[in-house]
Amino acid sequence: MTRLLAAVVASVMAAVALAGCPASQVLAQQAGLTVAGRDTKRLDTRQALLALPGVRNVTIADPVYRRTMTYRAVPLTAILKGVKIDVDDYVQARATDDFSVAIPARLLLFDDPVRAEAFLAIEDPAAPWPRLPGKTYSAGPFYIVWKLAPSVSVSSEYWAYRLAALAVTDSPTKRWPVLAVGPEIGPDDPIRTGLDRFVAVCMACHRFDGAGEGEQGPDLGRPMNPVDYFQLPALKKLIRDPASVRQWPEQKMPGFDAVTLSDRDIDAIVAWLSYKARQHR
Repeated sequence: MTRLLAAVVASVMAAVALAGCPASQVLAQQAGLTVAGRDTKRLDTRQALLALPGVRNVTIADPVYRRTMTYRAVPLTAILKGVKIDVDDYVQARATDDFSVAIPARLLLFDDPVRAEAFLAIEDPAAPWPRLPGKTYSAGPFYIVWKLAPSVSVSSEYWAYRLAALAVTDSPTKRWPVLAVGPEIGPDDPIRTGLDRFVAVCMACHRFDGAGEGEQGPDLGRPMNPVDYFQLPALKKLIRDPASVRQWPEQKMPGFDAVTLSDRDIDAIVAWLSYKARQHR
């Protein structure tokens, strides 16, 4: 009976301790990171990731935490080594809550690391990261962070936190041709810039005419395109600062400052939306 009682007490204490842990800490203890290529798939444990070449402490000005943070991190190049990836592929980063964003593989593997280098930050269950601003959880168990040259930026969506999986995919326009623009649109046309910015900034939350995986916000092509029911100045203001135009329960869309999304970028997104609206008229 003594041994049984001790086992019961230990079980209860473990349950209490687990209940007091942040969700990300529990995940870090139990799960790993799934890495999938075109025809391969593996699960990397936290210990295996920390044993990869290039693991180091990385100190960055973190735009998600809005402060300087230091992480134990491994370069994404080390994690994706041996996975077949072409320069025009994307890597789908999927979070523990199924939120996902497609990141150009060229940013993760092919760009100059002096200008931009991607790392996977790995949370230590014994010293969990603080909660994200306005959230009840941290960025763990895994978090894509970037070391950027002063003149370089990447989409805010590419700082992918609560990461659970990485998977090589085709580009969004190849997966969903409805997004693409026609050959009549020149390479320097703002419409093409708008498509690029929509993919980089908006598609993580919004689908367009059924294309995409976003479920946080409404489909921007069905049943109507926003340019068909918004005055353009109001639409641009909505993109810049949604709460300044309208408020609604469960509002999740953040505002975008001029560094994250310039006025020129917003004009380009609206140009692409207008182009798509004309195709349906």
